[in-house]
Amino acid sequence: MNFWTLKADQTRYSKRFFKAFSNPCFRVIFWIRICQATSKWNPLGFFVRIFSKWAQVRYGIQIPHVTQIGPGLFIGHFGGIVVSSEATIGANCNIAQGVTIGRINQGPRKGAPQIGDKVWIGPNAVIVGNVKIGNNAMIAPLAFVNIDVPNNCLAIGNPAKIIEGKTSEDYINFFE
Repeated sequence: MNFWTLKADQTRYSKRFFKAFSNPCFRVIFWIRICQATSKWNPLGFFVRIFSKWAQVRYGIQIPHVTQIGPGLFIGHFGGIVVSSEATIGANCNIAQGVTIGRINQGPRKGAPQIGDKVWIGPNAVIVGNVKIGNNAMIAPLAFVNIDVPNNCLAIGNPAKIIEGKTSEDYINFFE
């Protein structure tokens, strides 16, 4: 984690840091990034991890600090978000409330998801297993995704069906 990663996260919420910090979702991301930057053996790192865990429990966002997250993560609404520590999330992704990005422990899809850049994940979507979500993809609300989603496609339904040509360009929000 470096300053520019945190700055990319902050600019997804507001141009001003303190306005962004007033958003509970950004606060959780902020503490996750600080945890990534400090050692657990450092006394400051110990207290940062405690505060990060408290914020995650308070706002219902469970993202372990060891999860690989690209710059510019945006969480639209807090509550019910669970991400595996083995998942990877690309740059400038949107995650809505109720999303689960989880690991499967056995079978042909054993592992955790790898999510590309500029992916929009709708409310209550579930992405599980060793799947690859391509860049500019969209995961529809309430979708159950356990298959690979190519670039510039939409995954919709339970089980997920792929619709080509639907991109996340209009859904990924950047603060203007």
